[in-house]
Amino acid sequence: MANETERQRLSAYALSELASPEEGEVGLVEPQQLILPEGLELACGQRLAPVEVAYETYGQLAPTRDNVILVCHALSGGSHAAGRHNPTDRKPGWWDLYIGPGKALDTERFFVICINVLASPYGTTSPLSINPATGQPYRLDFPPITVTDWVELERAVLERLGIHHLHAVVGGSTGGMRAFEWAVRYPDWMDKAVVIASPARSSPMVIALNHIQRQTILMGLEHGGEAGAQRGLALARMLAHISYLSEDALWRKFAREMVENPDQWAVAYQMESYLEYKAHTFLQRFDPYCYLYITRAMDHFDLARDYGEGDLTRALARVQAEMLFISFTSDWLFPPSGQEEAAETLRQLGKQVHHAILDSPWGHDSFLVERVKPLMRPLLKGFLEG
Repeated sequence: MANETERQRLSAYALSELASPEEGEVGLVEPQQLILPEGLELACGQRLAPVEVAYETYGQLAPTRDNVILVCHALSGGSHAAGRHNPTDRKPGWWDLYIGPGKALDTERFFVICINVLASPYGTTSPLSINPATGQPYRLDFPPITVTDWVELERAVLERLGIHHLHAVVGGSTGGMRAFEWAVRYPDWMDKAVVIASPARSSPMVIALNHIQRQTILMGLEHGGEAGAQRGLALARMLAHISYLSEDALWRKFAREMVENPDQWAVAYQMESYLEYKAHTFLQRFDPYCYLYITRAMDHFDLARDYGEGDLTRALARVQAEMLFISFTSDWLFPPSGQEEAAETLRQLGKQVHHAILDSPWGHDSFLVERVKPLMRPLLKGFLEG
């Protein structure tokens, strides 16, 4: 069991900006698709069938199949975690910073897989899919989805690929919820679990923010149809994006700088211009119906309720994997206190657990920010390879 000294050592190790050894890129990758004809029995009691699933893999699966790392993407992410689909792609996958030869998730050592979740618009069955009962897109007729359903989908894909054990499961934010659910729901499936910026349950603050975001979409849909829903999604994304940052980051990036030719009721400040830009780019890649379902799944996440009849200690007693929690000092959406509660509970249960709180001004999104890589890389790499 990790004691206070070990926790401090891990934190100090993560904060030492050691020169990284040579790192490579995974290069061009192929999106992969799998169909589950029998579908899934969902937590709500409905069966969703058939289910299409998008996923990607990086590295080589060992003959012993004991080198698999499952990476769980966040809310607006997808299965494209690393590399590029085409040489002309402007950006690589969403976690290319950490996946590749010599990187924290070293593809010369590990077989890394990332699976797109239900209700996401990136290739897995979602509200945009055709409902076989009607021949029309599901939209709001899509069944309710939970974090448990996401984990069940990931497990079904892994088993279809002949994988029945994981070296590790790693996830940040909403992906961290899945990593944590994996460790509790299927404790003998993995050796290690990394939960980044995600606690054991969604807080009232998260539920409140998600509610407001959903209401902007639903109000837009009611009063403006599909175009109204799109504007609602834009407003929802602006609010969400603020929650991913921090006041310090906003001062550093924008301060109170104004734009040229400010508009009294539209965009007058650089901060406002940035939010409009982020919303515009988000509309090009996401969908309002998917956003409704994914944020509601986040709200329902509560390991204590689902596995301990309200008792977190009872729920976490199921954990067998060695666990690493990573928090960020400026994260007010999922503050370090939530992860520390879980880590302390695991410590008291005698489990192998480490909690590193990294000093970053970039808020909840720190695990996606390149400037945080010198802090996270040695911590992740040391834990996964140690």
